Amino acid sequence: MSKVKPRRLPVSQSASPSQPQGYRFLNPYNFVRPLETHNPHVAPLLGRCAPPPHDRYIGLTGRIRCRLTATTPIFVSDSEGVEEEEVARDKVHRHYHFFRDPKGNVAIPGTSLRGAVRSIFEAATNSCFAHFAGNKRLSYHLLPELALQLVPARVRTIGDRWELELLPGTTPITLGRRPSGPQYAAWVHVYDPLQKSKTIIQAPGMPYAKRKKLSLAGFAHGEPCRAIIELMRHPRRNFEFWNVVHLAKPGQPLPKPTGDQRQVDGYLCITNQNIENKHDERLFFTTQQLKPVELPKEVRERYEELITDYQERHSDEVRKRRHRGQPLDQPHGREPGLSPFIFERTGRREEKLRDGDLVYAMLDGAPGKYQVKFIVPVSVPRVGFERKIGELLHPPDLAKCSDHDQLCPACRVFGWVWGDDDQDEDSDQESDWTSDQKKTPDPDKLIACAGRVRFSHAALTHDAGTFDATLAILSTPKPTTYRFYLRPRNGKPQDGLDDQQVDYDNQNQVLRGRKVYRHHGDRLNPQEYQSVNGAKSDQNRTVHGVQHAGSIFEFTVDFENLAPLELGALLWSLRLEGWHHRIGYARPLGFGSAQIEILGVSLLDPEVRYTSLEGSGWIDQDSQQIDAWITEFKKAMASRYGAAFDQLANIRDLQALLSATPPLPVHYPRPTQHPQPDGRQYEWFVGNKRGGQDPGPRIALPLPEDEQQGLPLIDREGKVV
Repeated sequence: MSKVKPRRLPVSQSASPSQPQGYRFLNPYNFVRPLETHNPHVAPLLGRCAPPPHDRYIGLTGRIRCRLTATTPIFVSDSEGVEEEEVARDKVHRHYHFFRDPKGNVAIPGTSLRGAVRSIFEAATNSCFAHFAGNKRLSYHLLPELALQLVPARVRTIGDRWELELLPGTTPITLGRRPSGPQYAAWVHVYDPLQKSKTIIQAPGMPYAKRKKLSLAGFAHGEPCRAIIELMRHPRRNFEFWNVVHLAKPGQPLPKPTGDQRQVDGYLCITNQNIENKHDERLFFTTQQLKPVELPKEVRERYEELITDYQERHSDEVRKRRHRGQPLDQPHGREPGLSPFIFERTGRREEKLRDGDLVYAMLDGAPGKYQVKFIVPVSVPRVGFERKIGELLHPPDLAKCSDHDQLCPACRVFGWVWGDDDQDEDSDQESDWTSDQKKTPDPDKLIACAGRVRFSHAALTHDAGTFDATLAILSTPKPTTYRFYLRPRNGKPQDGLDDQQVDYDNQNQVLRGRKVYRHHGDRLNPQEYQSVNGAKSDQNRTVHGVQHAGSIFEFTVDFENLAPLELGALLWSLRLEGWHHRIGYARPLGFGSAQIEILGVSLLDPEVRYTSLEGSGWIDQDSQQIDAWITEFKKAMASRYGAAFDQLANIRDLQALLSATPPLPVHYPRPTQHPQPDGRQYEWFVGNKRGGQDPGPRIALPLPEDEQQGLPLIDREGKVV
């Protein structure tokens, strides 16, 4: 692939290093880069090795006493006492309250503390990506010009052989190009679009606007049928298609074709009114004699992965509709219906592709010797990338630990469970890579390792006051935003590159690292965390009892059998150079910053403890000893990774994201300076990646240490505001 030079912004959009022009902001998250090992035989405890036993004392055992001070408002939800408020027909807005311990006291649960500290420990020690589904294949929207090349087809099985019956209508298949004649599938006019049709508004007197709607009552997706079709031209886009004017089941009578009409046999493809502007279903048919095409196993597997991806993307919507008793296949208000493949065949082991299924195929090869590149369920589909997520992990040896005797520092200290499915309960990280793939462990091997640290609940010792807030809608992770989630293997992210140069299939691209939500500090703005005009919906939440900045909590961390280096890493991850941990709910909106102070460390001397009736065995450690353990950890990191500790890429990234108040406002990308009540913040991404003759700026998220200039506002058309 030839390289494209980065597109330079016009003078009006550019920004000098010292004087950014116009309003600019910082994205609420960035990524901490992993490290490549320079000296693998140095500090082996920073690599993979077996954990110590739990049945004897062979390392440092003791307790760390900590004080946590909220530096921005902090909220940790209690699973009890969730209240529901009906805000619209069949829509519920939820209210959450701050966590309370079994005695009813406000507290931060130990699991939240554990997850927050583990995420720092993992990043600082360059441990494995513990919550990572490397076997998952993400998908992207196929460009419309490529979607026109898809050929309608029907899946057939003959014994063990899988093949496709190609159904391209009356038009010969042209590989790599749109149809040379009428579109391959006929159109069946069924729906009034949920959004007004621009075509009908602009050409109300054309035959296209006067097409008769047909009823599909009694017809099923994939069912054989007979039809009368007539040729029609689209008045706005100037292409031809076959329009179905009469439809019948096999054996049922049809009117006699008139004029240029013709009768055909085919299969009805019903994917429901699944987008706002949809008005037609499709009829798959052909008047040509075409040989079936083999459907390889790898293509079938990729299709099943794609359907699973679709189902995961829409799982919340399916759950909500079922909870409300709404039909899944029909629109509800302004919300489109769902295609059958999204809510059918959803069992983990249920096959997603069967004999008789209708699909669209991307073909390669030559006439008479076609080969199937991939198949998809709809005409403008998502398509799976060639590379799986795990293939972009760099360095690749940071994949999740899979062997009890070869565990990374974080898995040895905090615990490990075999498998690569969803995240552990004590994780405070949001997973952008989830998978439902299940493997079977070796019955002769250990599949879990208990952690050697235990966090108590953090008890509130100083109440700085509370408040309630109806929050803005929290965005969900979008890993297919390539320019934010991927970076070049070598060098820094560049602006202005085409999608193909920055997507998951480009061999030069790797995962950026571990997602971290930046500290907002004094930049915390109620405009950013409060819902616009206090609006409540089923997509946002109201939180009660949010602790103001200045609230203080205290907790303990019990540890056992830690090596001095491991204890130093744990102490550093708690103290974090005075930077800010990110804990609890609404971190992208600025909640949840806190500093942890180590009040003291006590070691247990087991011999004194268990051989004396007088001595407790607990020995308090002075600050010099605490600093010595931390220094040992820092020196080991420097030796193993080839640079001074504070110059390591992961530490520089943590400092940039978690240390001081940032220089610019912090919020998700959007086209306007102030949040809009219609929630159209996504238009920033639409405009940024815009292609064609007038492309958007295609801005890539800089590395954390290079973000001082911030990001500009971008509208849907790709213009920098």
